[in-house]
Amino acid sequence: MSIEEYKQIMELLVIRTEIKVESRITMDRFQSGLQYEIWDMVELLSYNDLNNLIQLCIKIEQQLKKNIV
Repeated sequence: MSIEEYKQIMELLVIRTEIKVESRITMDRFQSGLQYEIWDMVELLSYNDLNNLIQLCIKIEQQLKKNIV
C-alpha cells in the first residue's frame, strides 16, 4: 500500500470514528503504521505536523522505489 493510500484510509477512519485527539498522537499513530523501511528513515527526520510527516514519507517512498528499479 502506498503512503497516499494509507493516508486516505487513516483520514477515513478518523472521520468515521469522529475522534478528536492531539496532533502529536495522530502523527504517532500514522508513523506506527508505516512500512519498516519508511518508518526507520522518517524517524531520523524532523517534522512539525501531520502534513509535513506525510510529505516526508512520500519522498522516502519515492526514493526507495528508485533504488529498487
